[in-house]
Amino acid sequence: MAKNIGAILPGDLIEATSSLAENIVQSEVFLRFKQSNKSLQFDAEAMALLSEFSELQSKLRSTQLNNSISEKDIQRLRNVQGEILTNDSIQEKELAEENAVAFVREINQEISGLLGFDFATFARRSSGCC
Repeated sequence: MAKNIGAILPGDLIEATSSLAENIVQSEVFLRFKQSNKSLQFDAEAMALLSEFSELQSKLRSTQLNNSISEKDIQRLRNVQGEILTNDSIQEKELAEENAVAFVREINQEISGLLGFDFATFARRSSGCC
């Protein structure tokens, strides 16, 4: 795919794009996001909470179709949600992710301002997918 892009884009634009990408992934915001994600992956308690939450959600969705949701299941889901909200690793990862998304949106706004149109929306629409 890079060969096709190289045939379309001039070399200096490819260099500028590569430089932008490198600066983004080396930014403090993204480094913090990568580190928080890594920390979360190594936090067995946090991963167990997220896994249990996902399983409970699936169970409740399937039992909801049969109208057989128990109060016990609902209460357990609420308890796990509460534990997730107080788990430092999960919350640090969520905050880091929110900051990374805000950072990318800010970059998009800068690029869009220079181009005079919403760059991300244009790129998404012209991708040929969906």
